[in-house]
Amino acid sequence: MTYSILFQSGSVHRNGKLETNDLLVEGEKISRIETNLSPNNGSFTISLKGKKVYPGFVNSHDHLLASYLPKVGGNEKHKSWLSYDNLYKSSGVFAERQQIDPEILYYLGAYKNLFAGVTTVFDHIPHYIQNPFRGILPVKLISDYTLAHSIGNYSLGWGEGPALEYRMAEHAGLPFVTHLAEGLDDDSKQSLRLLEKMDALGGHSVLVHCLPFGPKEVEKILEKGASVVWCPTSNLHIFGKTTNIKLFLDMGVNVCLGTDYSPSGAVNLLEELKTAKSIYFGLYGEELPETTLLKMVTENPRKAFRLGNPDALMPGLSADLLIINDDKKATEVNLSDLSFQQIDLVVVDGYPIYGSEEYRSLFLHFGLETEELSFSGKKKLVAGSPKKLLKQVSDSVGYKKSLAFLPNF
Repeated sequence: MTYSILFQSGSVHRNGKLETNDLLVEGEKISRIETNLSPNNGSFTISLKGKKVYPGFVNSHDHLLASYLPKVGGNEKHKSWLSYDNLYKSSGVFAERQQIDPEILYYLGAYKNLFAGVTTVFDHIPHYIQNPFRGILPVKLISDYTLAHSIGNYSLGWGEGPALEYRMAEHAGLPFVTHLAEGLDDDSKQSLRLLEKMDALGGHSVLVHCLPFGPKEVEKILEKGASVVWCPTSNLHIFGKTTNIKLFLDMGVNVCLGTDYSPSGAVNLLEELKTAKSIYFGLYGEELPETTLLKMVTENPRKAFRLGNPDALMPGLSADLLIINDDKKATEVNLSDLSFQQIDLVVVDGYPIYGSEEYRSLFLHFGLETEELSFSGKKKLVAGSPKKLLKQVSDSVGYKKSLAFLPNF
């Protein structure tokens, strides 16, 4: 059975603007976006008057297997990712996390992202670890990529080596993803030169972090057509500084936004958006435009990860939708102030997965079992059972566990 939903009179983001339109979803795809669409036979019709429709957000860098809290460290600042990772791996938090089944951790990470309006996640991990969890989570995993862990002396042995992995990416039209310059030491500073020497720097490269780079390195990244993922919360927690992101943006590099992993990163992508806005003003004394933030979590990652048309709200594309109910003007893009309560509905491949209580009949129409939860008094419904997940975590570690990216059940 193919389900059909007609969203009427929403402020739909297309071609860089919010404009009033109707949006018809048929099955997993967007079918039409026009004004004054008539419902098809059997269409479920919903008025979105006063609400905004964005493409579902993309979290461009996460490690879902590490979806656990509290954070570790933060007082001592490090020169390389390895010294922080050693601290984390020797912590009680990591030892506790190890008691939890990987599938539960993956589901925790998926709900962490879903509740922040994310429909697609790049989980940076070798394929054999991620494979069991593809297609079963409430968010989509980017599954077509080649990778390295990092470039330099401390790199873990992910993949077949950057040179071969990059050639495979070129041949198959995939992104090649690696941490790069995740630190402030000499190894980090030399990593771009080493990547280029390996013939692994080019239009398929997605480079995560790039902390110590200046104009020369940014010009090289731009020249080669690579994309960059910015993770400011994690950078500040570990290193006490972050990427000179204004330089990348001013020079025209394709910049995406990611949360990195929970031990050092943002609670979720909403927090990361706030941090990005705040840090940018603190560093440069000017506002980071909201439209730029929106591109970092929609259009830019679609380019970087080769997910098809960068304008995700197009007929024929997957119906991955984020509906926002904020107090801003219908034509005003505003992401850095978004809260849990303002995430009104999240649709993944045409299915309602998470939303406000007013959409209960929509969930029932799809025959989806839901769990009720509350964010600051705002009732929500979600497919699946994060409450059961949290109980499984508590049973595993032997005490009642709370996680900041989930409601406190």
